[in-house]
Amino acid sequence: MLQLIEEYDHGDLQRCWTWVYLSRLVGTDLTQDAHYAINEDGSDYDDDVGGPAYVTGRDGVDLDPLAPEQDATARLAAQKLFEQIEQNAR
Repeated sequence: MLQLIEEYDHGDLQRCWTWVYLSRLVGTDLTQDAHYAINEDGSDYDDDVGGPAYVTGRDGVDLDPLAPEQDATARLAAQKLFEQIEQNAR
């Protein structure tokens, strides 16, 4: 969904918010930063081992707010997509 926002739908704010709301429904908040420590070889950092740590991850998306009507439409579209995902998973 992040790729959809950044590469395909970046010009359609309502569509971008739809992806943000859908991502929340499946357990990831794209508006929050997601950084974590790694070793220099790219493996997960373990502070029990020690050594230098490097930070990787992504910044949260920063979108302009929607008007209330557009926001409601984006939330509804995300909910419908989520329900389709759930139905297909059964």
